[in-house]
Amino acid sequence: MKLCKRITRGIAKGAEIICMIMIATLVLVIVIELCRRNFFNQSYRGTIEVCGICFLWMAFIGLIPLYHDNGLMRLDFLVSKTKGTIFNIIYFTNKGFSLMLGIVMIIAFVAQYPYVNTRYYSTFAMQIPYTVQYIPMCIAGAYIALKSIEQMAERILTLTGKLPDDMGGAKS
Repeated sequence: MKLCKRITRGIAKGAEIICMIMIATLVLVIVIELCRRNFFNQSYRGTIEVCGICFLWMAFIGLIPLYHDNGLMRLDFLVSKTKGTIFNIIYFTNKGFSLMLGIVMIIAFVAQYPYVNTRYYSTFAMQIPYTVQYIPMCIAGAYIALKSIEQMAERILTLTGKLPDDMGGAKS
């Protein structure tokens, strides 16, 4: 369990770094485009596509640290008011839906892969497939599924007494 937690913590930290890089790239690309338009009266269509790719990476990879730190919107007002069996039912239902979301994100990538891998951006000098837009969805889905399984296993171990309450995240 500790190894799994260490791995998911490392992935979440890496995802934070990727998000910061994507934000910096967005800012840099937009500033360069503004300078080109205002000073040289030029524009590059690829700027829109680069911004779109960066935004998708930022949005999907940004789910990883949010899910790791329990930052996603949930029905916390229901969970905080309950105890015992009701709490466990809501907890496992929440984690079950998160697991299903992660699996659906992976399936969506696999289903789209044959199509998007054969289509390329027209504005870039080198051939870049549209797969670049779908990779972060798959990565985020895999992380959400893995983390949901980890949290459910941890909760089950806590309930069976094989993991002390202070070690297991009962309210995560």
